[in-house]
Amino acid sequence: MSATASSTATVHRSRLLDALPWVEYQFMPAGARPPEDAAYGHQRHSATVLSSQQAFPAKSCEGDAVIATDDRPVAVYTADCLPMLIVDRHQRRVAAAHGGLRGVTAGIHINVLNKLCEMGAVPDSLLLIIGPAIGPCCYELGQQVITDMQQQPALAPLRDALPWSPQQPTNRLARRPQAVAQQSGVWFDLPALAQRMAEAWGLASENVEQLSVCTYCAAEEHASYRRNTHFDGGYQQRYSWIRRVD
Repeated sequence: MSATASSTATVHRSRLLDALPWVEYQFMPAGARPPEDAAYGHQRHSATVLSSQQAFPAKSCEGDAVIATDDRPVAVYTADCLPMLIVDRHQRRVAAAHGGLRGVTAGIHINVLNKLCEMGAVPDSLLLIIGPAIGPCCYELGQQVITDMQQQPALAPLRDALPWSPQQPTNRLARRPQAVAQQSGVWFDLPALAQRMAEAWGLASENVEQLSVCTYCAAEEHASYRRNTHFDGGYQQRYSWIRRVD
């Protein structure tokens, strides 16, 4: 992960995506608008994957991930949830997925990987990049949520490896105070869960990249829905998009 400063916000780059000259993408700062021709669904924290034809005009169909089947950019919008950009290097296909806790545990990104394989990809050709999202430094969950997750069939391979800690991690990159505990809960690493699920599916660890930017304490102002619930300072959606360029 690398980041370069702009006049308004930090622009976060992916080393995996930057190595592909045929890909154009952005993890946009909160409040910035995506390209006018971007295809994205009406997101419902589901595991539904759309094609870019189905997802254009934007929000014309419900779904939380989009695979590009034409030359439009595909996008997702997030606040604390995971924006995930996915690439098939061999067939030069691109996709975007939105994953909150419900969507990730339902396997939204796994569904994208499966559909890309149905379209001719193989696991070694796939890349998964997880953009700015709430980190384990600021994402507190109740212990019962962890207990419930351990009973979910889709998470059976990870039942004893769910990424949570009773102690709040310190984020050395924090630009503002981390979240203060609101309950006697645990601190959960949602990006790590998405990565572990992808690796259990068959994706090599070197084909997964986390940008590791916490929207609560380390991203630009107004990037976090959860921070807004704590301080009522307002928040704006963050768009992340990707497209193939020839």
